[in-house]
Amino acid sequence: MSVISFGQEPVDLLEAFFACVRDCRRVPAVETANGVHSYEELESLAFQLAATIHHLTENPCPRVLVALPPSQQAYAAMLGSLIAGGTFCPLDLTAPEAQNAMICEDFAPEVVLYASTPPGFLSNLPTPTPRADVLKPLAKRSGGPVATGSDVAYVVFTSGSTGRPKGVKISRPSLSHFLGVCQNYFKLSPGEKWGQWSSLAHDLGVMDVFMALTQSGTLVPVSGAQRLRPATAVREKCISVWQSVPSVLDLMMGAGQLTNDYLASLRVMSFCGEPLRRQQLEALFNACPDLEVFNTYGTTETVGFNTLNHLTSENFMDSCELESAAIGDEIPGWSIGLRGDNRDDEGEIVVTSNFLSGGYWRDDEGTRAAFETIKVDGLFTLRCYSTGDWGVRRHGRLYCSGRIDRQIKIHGERIELGEIDFRLRQLGFPDAYTVFSGAELHAFVESTEPLDQEQIRASLRSSLPVHAIPQEIHALPRLPRNLSRKIDRQALLKEIGS
Repeated sequence: MSVISFGQEPVDLLEAFFACVRDCRRVPAVETANGVHSYEELESLAFQLAATIHHLTENPCPRVLVALPPSQQAYAAMLGSLIAGGTFCPLDLTAPEAQNAMICEDFAPEVVLYASTPPGFLSNLPTPTPRADVLKPLAKRSGGPVATGSDVAYVVFTSGSTGRPKGVKISRPSLSHFLGVCQNYFKLSPGEKWGQWSSLAHDLGVMDVFMALTQSGTLVPVSGAQRLRPATAVREKCISVWQSVPSVLDLMMGAGQLTNDYLASLRVMSFCGEPLRRQQLEALFNACPDLEVFNTYGTTETVGFNTLNHLTSENFMDSCELESAAIGDEIPGWSIGLRGDNRDDEGEIVVTSNFLSGGYWRDDEGTRAAFETIKVDGLFTLRCYSTGDWGVRRHGRLYCSGRIDRQIKIHGERIELGEIDFRLRQLGFPDAYTVFSGAELHAFVESTEPLDQEQIRASLRSSLPVHAIPQEIHALPRLPRNLSRKIDRQALLKEIGS
């Protein structure tokens, strides 16, 4: 069954979802610990919540805060917001309350959807802000017209360098185009189970929802304790498609669950958000030699992922000239370039497309600074976004070697902090991360054993220049990670009092 077809007139994501409902009414749309819910049931709840939103506000483009954990209710709230013509903002209820309070303040919702008990941070909202318990819809509606409303489908907030959340606007046309392209890669069968591990407050989590629900897939949220043992959910729920950051593989390895016994049901694993390391791929394909793996690259500002590298057990080593796998070729609608150092084979990754984010929420100055508009052949314009990531081409393959802000200079020499991390991992540490603070290099490694720092530094001298040898090497049982499972640099700086 084809829902959205790239190359034809783009189909709105809601139209794609309704097509799935028509063709697969009884197919499970969501499977949770509380039960299985069909496409028909999900559509019904989405229309009820759309009616509830209209009951609470007369704004034809309502701003809807989705304060719900991953569940049938959360997915219906996201769909219902779009049906009502609104823009939704999903929260991560496990995030610090202060962070969610800042998001609430910046997004300024006109309607809040929650379950059972309103979260405490909602007390920061103006008292009249309407809110509703999704378990008790305030209005009934089983179908009907869809409001045209806002062009912005949703806003997700990412933490900037200052720690203040920064809202990124994603338009319905951009999201719809991305979903149409993705159908050609994932090729879901009706009822095929899609594991939804990423937080709904991050772009990968939102993409999970719509990628599955516009292809008649069954969404299986992975939450609670199973987020730390995700392979358990894969085996128990027979999940077939998985998308997450690559560090989830480290969780599986740490739990002794990166095995065929746990992962036999998987058909596709797709990774984005951080480099996919060669060692991770080796362990994965040793466990599941028939698995298809997509290594992708993109940022929240560029909407979903913009490149894709299709890896198998037979070809993945060809794409691993560097420590991590190549990020692949551009998907239709996006173009990748490198800018800087007057070289063709290295530079900052710049993404060009007319399907980029609309910019930052209520921040015109920040939007103008981050997004450029260029004229092509004097005939039409495209938008560009400079990602802050450093790209390297090797034999025609593009690699992302890390953040530009992880390139520093000491005594006039450029140092890649990621290179120090790589050499430490080669010495047998499961993970490593180096920071530069107070004119000194501090390396952090995962280890429960005392370190012989002098021996480690002596080993590093065989592969690193003297000025790149860390002055201090710190052992932690686990490196701190943020809610999207990326290493938390600010937390490491606090460890050394910076």
